[in-house]
Amino acid sequence: MAETVTALRSLMSSHSPPLHALIVPSEDYHQSEYVSARDKRRAFVSGFTGSAGLALITMNEALLWTDARYFLQAAQQLSDEWKLMRMGEDPSVDIWMTDNLPKDAAIGVDTWCVSVDTAQKWECAFAKKQQKLVQTTRNLVDEVWKNRPPAETNPVTVHPLQFAGRSVADKLKELRKNLVQGKARAMIVTTLDEVAWLYNVRGSDVSYCPVVHAFAIVTIDSAFFYVDKQKLSPETNSYMEENGIMVRNYGDVSSDVVLLASNQLISSSSTKGFEENPKIDVGNATNTGNSSSHAVEFVNDLIWVDPGACCFALYSKLSVDKVLLQQSPLALPKALKNPVEIEGLKKAHIRDGAAVVQYLVWLDKQMQELYGASGYFMEAESTKEKKQLGTRRLTEVSVSDKLEEFRASKEHFRGLSFRTTSSVGSNAAIIHYKPEAETCAELDPDCIYLFDSGAQYLDGTTDITRTVHFGKPTPHEKSSNTAVLKGHISLGNARFPNGINGHALDALARIPLWKYGLDYKHGTGHGIGSYLNVHEGPHQISLRPSARDLPLQVSMAVTDEPGYYEDGSFGIRIENVLIVKECNTKFNFGDKGYLSFEHITWAPYQRKLIDVSVLVPEEVEWLNEYHAKCREILAPYLNTSEMEWLKKATEPIAA
Repeated sequence: MAETVTALRSLMSSHSPPLHALIVPSEDYHQSEYVSARDKRRAFVSGFTGSAGLALITMNEALLWTDARYFLQAAQQLSDEWKLMRMGEDPSVDIWMTDNLPKDAAIGVDTWCVSVDTAQKWECAFAKKQQKLVQTTRNLVDEVWKNRPPAETNPVTVHPLQFAGRSVADKLKELRKNLVQGKARAMIVTTLDEVAWLYNVRGSDVSYCPVVHAFAIVTIDSAFFYVDKQKLSPETNSYMEENGIMVRNYGDVSSDVVLLASNQLISSSSTKGFEENPKIDVGNATNTGNSSSHAVEFVNDLIWVDPGACCFALYSKLSVDKVLLQQSPLALPKALKNPVEIEGLKKAHIRDGAAVVQYLVWLDKQMQELYGASGYFMEAESTKEKKQLGTRRLTEVSVSDKLEEFRASKEHFRGLSFRTTSSVGSNAAIIHYKPEAETCAELDPDCIYLFDSGAQYLDGTTDITRTVHFGKPTPHEKSSNTAVLKGHISLGNARFPNGINGHALDALARIPLWKYGLDYKHGTGHGIGSYLNVHEGPHQISLRPSARDLPLQVSMAVTDEPGYYEDGSFGIRIENVLIVKECNTKFNFGDKGYLSFEHITWAPYQRKLIDVSVLVPEEVEWLNEYHAKCREILAPYLNTSEMEWLKKATEPIAA
């Protein structure tokens, strides 16, 4: 890492203009949360592998900003030459640069890797001292990354209507209505999951995310798909042609945005998309009467750009007064699952739940046989001498591989939805811990084991966390787990009026923890895709308010995942996926209509980690009903011995 930083400083000195600082973001050209191997530039220069963070290199210092989820991990991974900057505790990167860099400082960044929102925020801060944000002539990290992984060339596949539930024509029609309402003539689509959702395609360019590196431009009468053409089969090319989508090379998006800005971007099938949708209310548009040109001429000709998702490099090619900076009109329709997607999500979670139960049955048996553990049901210290008898060991990686095997046996399985957090004891206190085969811990029957995992199926994406103990949990571990469970139940049972966002509900999951002076430093819930990204906006359930956080609405999918983490000791998290649904209430104040949640994740909560004495009757009733549904729903997918285990794991709790 030291050699890399030294090499970057040399390039910074020789750059025109010379750079006082270099920003290395985590994001790729699409502002993705998870990026491909060749786009992990921040991880390459700093050694910190978490998904969120930003590196800043000056001539004398190297600093890494990350959020509370990764404080512990970053502290462990950063070398002595790096200083950890804790978001929410230390000055933000723009304030630090303003305060610590000289007047007129030139601060370099690859603006393809920075959003419009972020770049404008930095520029505003820099103006106070006449500092300036400089677009580097090339990505300097790429210059020093000698063994940078090659670009992905994985095939683009069509996502069938039987799983997508809506046609491309239908989605384009809706998007174009939104364009007209926004007085826009086009939109630049940069987010990978939005491109995939809009065109009903999938790929494998980013690990765990079934997306393809691509951009899209949609106008009122044409649609473009910017992708490495090697990835398209003849069948996929035909599919694009049938849907009126013109395929262009990935790199052409830059020059085409310039053409778009001057209204010169015309597809060979420029009128097809519009004429096939004659019911579009064109509002501020007027018919030109010229069939050889555009079907519509706009009085207002804005170009829609999502400032939180579009890179500053593309935005810079547009006329500022001709841009509509507003959240993507695709974000909400993607989050509102259609009936086919909801049914698919439910079926995928049932199969996934069966895999998790099969895993717990297997793991319970292994822990008893190899380590003399009392097991999933009994509460006693392990028989330590048994541990010395065999040579076979269970590690965080080997057991997570076994969980993947169970999932892989299920219908429509296409891989994991993220790298499994399989963590024992103190490792479970690292919120996004990812075990490595060479350094991971061995399972310990006297320590908590937390696994946060999920899978990609053609009909849905899953995400589940369970915390278990195969020996005798301490009273503090049991008390903490019960507080987490009470918060999980409280949020999952919430009833709330239309118009409420996740920020208003977040405290429901924390109040049982706050009672003991405990808390956790991550959000409580995120949206989830339909065979797409496991983290999906625009909604969320979080203690931190967000301007981009929309109200929860019927048919949204969201997680319910409170936790508690004690550094150096243990970690607890419980997670289910929920679907927002309408709710019948005795009254209807304000005629708003009320909403509630439906759990679609099915796996037991470990009884011996629950202090039943602090549960209220309503919580006991809910647990018993949930466990009864687990038995009923998962029964067709389990063999006799697995079903017997599940029956024992879900025995009713006496109130």
